[in-house]
Amino acid sequence: MAEPGGKETSFEIRFSDHHFTPQTLVVPAGQPLVLTVVNSSHERIEFESFKLNREKVVGPGETIKVRLPALPAGTYDFFDDFHPDVAEGEIVAK
Repeated sequence: MAEPGGKETSFEIRFSDHHFTPQTLVVPAGQPLVLTVVNSSHERIEFESFKLNREKVVGPGETIKVRLPALPAGTYDFFDDFHPDVAEGEIVAK
């Protein structure tokens, strides 16, 4: 589902200096969305979330789009599977 005018609801998560920004992303529950993942680092990362059933490799300097269905209210964690020392992030659907 897109907003009036054909625009999708989109949000951005950026990876740099070995952390995700924002670490907690609040999104509207019940709406499909596009998550833009920007890797500003000089190494490959893997954006992964078991709860969202997503796993995407993002090369250095690359940007990807992850389309998500309407999420029920709740918390959905994500992490960089290539770097276990990087703190997990979360998407909170409200």
